Parts: sequence; structure tokens; C-alpha cells
Amino acid sequence: MEYSRTVTTEYGLVRGIVKDGCEEYLGIPFALPPVGDLAFKHPLPPESWEGVLDATKAPISPVQGRGRSTIQADGKDCLYLNIFVPKGLEYGSPVMVWFYGGSYANGGCGKVTEDSEELYYDMAKVAIDSKTIVVSFNYRLNLEGFLNLNFLDKNFDKSNGLFDQMAALKFIRNNIHRFGGDADNVTVFGQSAGAACILALLGMPEAKLLFDKAILMSPCAKSFWTEQQSEHLTRKYLGYLEVKENELYKLKDLPIWKIHEANKKLREFVFREGSSNCAFSPVIDGEVIKGWPADLAKESKKPVIIGTCAQEGDAFICNIPTAALPLAAYWFKFKFRPGPGARRKMSDDFTSFYYVEPSRDVARNIKGPSWVYEYVYMTPDIEKRGAGCFHASDVPVMLDKSAPYCIVEDPVSRRVGEKIRELWGEFAKTGKAPWPMYKDNEFIQPIK
Repeated sequence: MEYSRTVTTEYGLVRGIVKDGCEEYLGIPFALPPVGDLAFKHPLPPESWEGVLDATKAPISPVQGRGRSTIQADGKDCLYLNIFVPKGLEYGSPVMVWFYGGSYANGGCGKVTEDSEELYYDMAKVAIDSKTIVVSFNYRLNLEGFLNLNFLDKNFDKSNGLFDQMAALKFIRNNIHRFGGDADNVTVFGQSAGAACILALLGMPEAKLLFDKAILMSPCAKSFWTEQQSEHLTRKYLGYLEVKENELYKLKDLPIWKIHEANKKLREFVFREGSSNCAFSPVIDGEVIKGWPADLAKESKKPVIIGTCAQEGDAFICNIPTAALPLAAYWFKFKFRPGPGARRKMSDDFTSFYYVEPSRDVARNIKGPSWVYEYVYMTPDIEKRGAGCFHASDVPVMLDKSAPYCIVEDPVSRRVGEKIRELWGEFAKTGKAPWPMYKDNEFIQPIK
């Protein structure tokens, strides 16, 4: 093992490892563990430590919703971040901060399994090719991160996941210069729910000083609950957990397996009710999130890149049995058009309504400069299956790391991934994308 240099943070010394030309500092605490009396609370700064913190081991991720998640190493003590610094990078380099997606229920910056050090989101390649320092971090999910319990008990804080994100950004602002980064040039980039969280932060006054630019990849801009909707879902969820409304203290000691089971039941309930929202979507409460995030984000003057995959809806529509398509159209409030192309039409409607139209509306009306792209590349395995550029198919390509749903091994896929990393790095450095701004003539840059 080759150790990295030792870095002094405001809380103590850290030492990581060097892998393939990149210094990796793994599992640095950016907040106190959100357990015990701190469970379901907004995060507090970490305590200082003595000696040198061993930052060579990947952390665990937050408690998962399961479903499609392949992350097996999850837990409640999860507020850690990873820093990737390419060897030889000059001092004062741009900083990029990754916000993972996963329907506000899955995802994390930790390892995939307890017995492996493989990171679910390995950002080394992104850091090296973008010529930036890249930070990934955990934020709490589902029950602990986004379920609205505050209306039942004021001891349960609102929107903990969003406050975890802000806590990580504060740590980065205050410490990244010690790793060689420019604390005044921080670009947040995220996908799906992560990108939607960035939309929310763009409209929150307490977050506007924490980052400088944003890249939003396929934000699920419509997936937020009203206060009334969230209260309805909270009561259902507590029923699945068999926890009474006056016994919320029991939530702090729930076994993780029981949370996983309740999460599945809530997802199914939301689907049966005919909603396309993520079950644990953040709540527009008029306090933390004061209005629809996509509308509030338009007041931001920060430069943004925002884009979508060409066939986002294929990830959701392709697995619906043909006989159930009319019912699905009713659920999604689409007009069903029968015939040989019914599935494709529904998927295209889904893509347009939930991803393309909201994203381009933000790009068109935001006060700051904006650039729009469309990801149109299909890896050979996706093309062979007859699917399109579905939701999240760009992420493995960007990471240069295969996923169960997308194989990134051929030279063309690797070149496309390198192009994405270089484009994001150029934007992080200059605050400009190398194609015309959207508001000038609604130019859309294809990425392929």
C-alpha cells in the first residue's frame, strides 16, 4: 500500500492512499454520527480527533431502500466523504462534488459490500480526466433523510438529507484548500434525485454560498411532495413499521432489515396510488423548501449545465407488460395510443413530461447562464437489447465503470466517457460549456 501525504484539516490530520495516480482520502467524517440522540436531527460538525486519521478504507453508505440497490454495506453511522486528488494536480484546482441519485432511497459514497473495498461510485477516473479534485459524500436517505415526521413530533427535524448535503459542502468550503483545491471554485454535479436536490439547493438562501456552479444530469424535477401528501405517506409508512404516532422514539432503534421491508411496501403503495414520484421525495413545506424547486432555482445566477438522456422513460416503461400499458398510461396521466408503437410513444411521453420539459424550462428561465445537452449514446449491450438511452445509462459511462444494467468495456464507450469527464472538467474550471448557451437560440449539445 502506498500512503498519500498527510493533510491537516480543521478537525485533525488525515492520511489516505495512492491508487493509479490518484490520492484517495476515504471516510473522512464531515458531521457527528446521526445516531442515538442525534438521529433524525440536522447534522452537527464532527469532533476533532487526535493523531492521524486513517483515510484508507471506504466508508459504508446510508441505510438503503433496497429495491434495485446493489449496495450491501449500509448503516446509520454514515456521514463521511471521500476526496480524490490526481497526482501532480496544481494547487488551486477546481473542485467537483458528486450528488448521487437513487430515488432518495438508494445510493451512497461507500463500498458495495462489507468484504470489499470497491466503491459504488469510484470518482478517481472522473478526477483524473477532468483535472479537478472530486469529492463524493453520503447523505441520509428514505426514513432518516426525507420522511416527514416533524408534523407529528418537533424533535424530528425536516429534510435531514438536504442538511447533510449542506454540511458536506461547508466542510469542503472550509477544508478543500488543504488538499490543493480552490474553495472558491466548487461545482456540484449530480444525477436524478441528486440533481433534483441540487435544484432545491439552488433555491435555498442558506445554500447559495456553498457552491459556485452546477451540472444537473436528468433531474427528477417533479418528484417532490406537498406537506399534505407527505403526511398521508408518513402515516402509511409508520403502519408498515408497526410504530404508533406517539411512539416515534422507537424509530431510532429499528433494525435495518425492518426499514428495508417497509421501504418496499411504501414504494408499492405510491405506485398503486398512481404517482410517479419517488416514495421518499423531499417535502415542499414552505420553510426549508419554500416552493417548487424548479421554480425557485430560476432565481439563481449561478452557471448551470442541465441535460437528459434521449430515452429516459425506457428505464420505467420497458418492463411493464404489454397488457398493462393502458393502466400504466392512466397512472401516469398519459393518453394511451394503442398500436405497434404504443410502448415507444409512452416512453417518449414519459421522457418529455418528467425530464426534458422541466429541465429545459429551468435552462430557459434561470437568471444565470445555462447550457443544455442530450445524452444519445448507447453502449453495445444496451443497443443489443433494443433499449434506448434510458435513465442513468450515462452514469457508468461517465465513471468508466460497468454496472449490471450497462457494460462499459469497449473503446467507443470509453471515449464517450472520457469526453463527458473532460466537458465537466472544462465547465468546472471556467464556468462555461464549449457550446452555445441555451438561452441564445435553445441550442442542445448531443453527447455521443
